[in-house]
Amino acid sequence: MKIHTMLKYAVIVAGLCVITGLAGCKNRSGNDKNNIVVTSWPSQPATLNAVCGIPSSARVLVFEYTQKTLTRTDLRTLQQIPILVKSLAEVSPDQKSFTYTLRDDVKWDDGSPLTVDDVIFTMKATKCPITDDALIRSTYDNVKDIVKDPSNPLRFTMIAKDLYFNNKLIFNELYLVEKKHWDSSGVMDKISIPDMDDPKFDANKYAGLADWMKKFNDGANGHDVKKLCGLGAYAVSDWAANTAITLTRKNNWWGENDTCAYNKAYPSKIIIKIIPNDQSRYLAVLNHNLDAEMWLFTDSYLKLKENKDFNDHYYSGTTDQITCNLLFINTRPDGKTHPMLFTDKIVRRALAYLTPVDDMNKTIVKGMATRQASFLQPLFKKFYNDTLKLIPFDVDKAKDLLAKAGWVDSDGDNIRDKKINGKKVQLSFKLTYSATPTNKEYVLMMKDAMYKAGVDLEPDPVDQGALQTKAAAHDFDMMLTAISSGAVPDDPGQLFDTKNWMNNGSNFSGFGNAVSDSLIAKSNRETDEDKRAVMLKKLQAMVYDEQPIIFLYGIKRKIVISKKYETPGMYVERPGVMLNNLKLK
Repeated sequence: MKIHTMLKYAVIVAGLCVITGLAGCKNRSGNDKNNIVVTSWPSQPATLNAVCGIPSSARVLVFEYTQKTLTRTDLRTLQQIPILVKSLAEVSPDQKSFTYTLRDDVKWDDGSPLTVDDVIFTMKATKCPITDDALIRSTYDNVKDIVKDPSNPLRFTMIAKDLYFNNKLIFNELYLVEKKHWDSSGVMDKISIPDMDDPKFDANKYAGLADWMKKFNDGANGHDVKKLCGLGAYAVSDWAANTAITLTRKNNWWGENDTCAYNKAYPSKIIIKIIPNDQSRYLAVLNHNLDAEMWLFTDSYLKLKENKDFNDHYYSGTTDQITCNLLFINTRPDGKTHPMLFTDKIVRRALAYLTPVDDMNKTIVKGMATRQASFLQPLFKKFYNDTLKLIPFDVDKAKDLLAKAGWVDSDGDNIRDKKINGKKVQLSFKLTYSATPTNKEYVLMMKDAMYKAGVDLEPDPVDQGALQTKAAAHDFDMMLTAISSGAVPDDPGQLFDTKNWMNNGSNFSGFGNAVSDSLIAKSNRETDEDKRAVMLKKLQAMVYDEQPIIFLYGIKRKIVISKKYETPGMYVERPGVMLNNLKLK
């Protein structure tokens, strides 16, 4: 599972793919109606609303082809490029004003042109305190206002509240929505962007806002294909729940003659099958039922590589990916539904010593993963704190730490216990995880290892959607998941600022205090990379010391693509393949 929030810290070298190459910038004349690309994803998105709901990697995949942002990261170079604007931002000397000019050829599905009003509306809808987007709203906290240029209707300036390392990248993942489509009555016109930042914001002060927002937040807006409009070359034409999402190329799309690789649309359809089971994905590739696959587990990938028919019909390769498998620990349990087991960092460190990370890597992913001691991957050499030591599997060390924290087996049942608020509590907890066979292997290995030190781990498998809901609600003791990242720097506050615990944001563990919050704020305001690196290394050390998360490793992405297409590219940045560029030979 991938919690799409996330941590994008530094531009890295792009030459990490086994197969490279991409069809050059030609127009769409090479399209073929028979070019239907079939791929898979392990879970369906919770929503396809471009603003509201729980973000996920599945939603990002669909948006790659159905939505557009003003700017984005180029998968091939890992550099920022303009998409809906004529050029990257003109930056003021104080680095707080960023001026853009919209392209004049961009049209919504109803034929209306993209306007600055659409940009402003999207930002308002995203920043509004009563919008159902708590997991991403803080990304835009530093946006003070967006001001139109009175002399040019296509030109506007984003004004930042403060220096922020990510200011120039703020529009990279803001998927634009059409004001006329969502707010034809102009309810949002009565509210300014600065109004959204009022700590005493009261929706009832603005006529019609509460009722309008209730409709805007409605889950149907993220599932009804008639409402899933965007600026991308494809539209969601069908969504069979938990089965498949079909994207169909639009007719007379505004960008059909554009030379940008992200505006190519060679396939007439892209079908995303929902296949949560790795064995099913393996068989689908083996039987030539998938044209592109990015989610094969290691065993399946290696087995396919030994098959001559597979090698005759598919390109295959691996890339690094900017992800980390990890265990979130609930450091602030409610004491009722979830007992006060992990409030002591000594106990959390003991659990880290009881996690057989190296054996998991060797046994389950066949060594195709890289361990890390921090929320940053080691490939971010400038920012990664390489003084932090990987924690080994050490049962005796864990036993000593647990005893030091007062956890002993007082009744001889082989499970440690301790009196908390006068009541004996066993060191028994649930490990919540997305119910896949591989995750089950991880959890069972951990269960066996924990028991050696008198810790009872109870597996708690749930579906992907439930896992995301539990994470946001802090409804877990420990949670196995993964964070997916990108090559663009992002804000560590998403995972570690205390406000993102209080508002049910992405600080799932409850880490943090005034000192760490201040350090995060300072690092975010620092535009000098060398100085910011020092701050981020200090923050990594604080997280390491508190152990709110047990970091496991980043697993290589395994990619296969049918050889009926021209030689494709495979990339570090998600999703690893540009499906819209798959052109039949």
